[in-house]
Amino acid sequence: MAGTPEEEPLRRGLRDLAGAGPLDAGPAPVATVVARGRRIRRLRRSLAVGTATLLVAGGVTLGARWSGPEADTPPAGPTTATPPPVQPFVGKYPPQPPSGPGDPLDGGPTRPRENVRYRYDLSTVCALRYAVFGGRVWERADGGGTSAGDGATDRVRGYMSWTDGRFDRAERDTAVFETDDRPPLTFRPLTGGPPACLDREPRRRHGDAPAATLGPDRPSPGRRYVYDMPKECALRYAVFGGRLWRAEGDEASHTAIDWVDDLPLAAHMTLTSPSTAVLEWPSLPGQAPRTTTYRPAAGPGTDCAR
Repeated sequence: MAGTPEEEPLRRGLRDLAGAGPLDAGPAPVATVVARGRRIRRLRRSLAVGTATLLVAGGVTLGARWSGPEADTPPAGPTTATPPPVQPFVGKYPPQPPSGPGDPLDGGPTRPRENVRYRYDLSTVCALRYAVFGGRVWERADGGGTSAGDGATDRVRGYMSWTDGRFDRAERDTAVFETDDRPPLTFRPLTGGPPACLDREPRRRHGDAPAATLGPDRPSPGRRYVYDMPKECALRYAVFGGRLWRAEGDEASHTAIDWVDDLPLAAHMTLTSPSTAVLEWPSLPGQAPRTTTYRPAAGPGTDCAR
């Protein structure tokens, strides 16, 4: 059977190698042994070249067969590609960034809405004892002051919200200043005139946009974070730590919430385990905060979280 032109050198080399005989067939002159060794090495090199030629030709042929119209699909190998992250819907209000060095102090709106959290910079000129918020001057409920550090900054960046005392007229209106790394500070409306230290306060900027903060991208387990829950999902879904979470059961879907003009609700979120997050949200004065437990969502949410 005739071979291809690429196979002929291989066949000829095999015949010559078989005729060369074993190297230990008996004593032979040194010159003969050396000549025979050179000849065998040449034959082996020829065989190697011929074999490589056949392998390359075979590979080209197989490649053509795989890519043909009736080709067999090669087995799929393992993949390490990461699926694209889910981009959940987080409400119509984007998170507001903090003020930068040299910026005016964040002051929130001149007429803030109740139980809505706003970006706010607490000035250090009065040792964090007084705050100007919502057109009023507020004083720390404990009457004390707090050092803000070494004096290198003129502000403590955080959030301010307030609650009307109408449910119990024995209780005055309350404003709360919060950050993620300091205990909250509670303020009451100041009854006297404004203190002189406020005259040294840097200029403030005001805006109606809610803070709409969703916590850090990498929350620490067990730590309670400032969190603003958007209305769009009515507590069914939450975005926290760069992930989409779904509320356990159907309780959250039927919970009545007093959303203020569709603004995000001032709440708190805690990562209690790698697969559990707990939302605390306001209840009536004198009652314990209500909670909703969340688990990681298995896929994209509904029309409110996509």
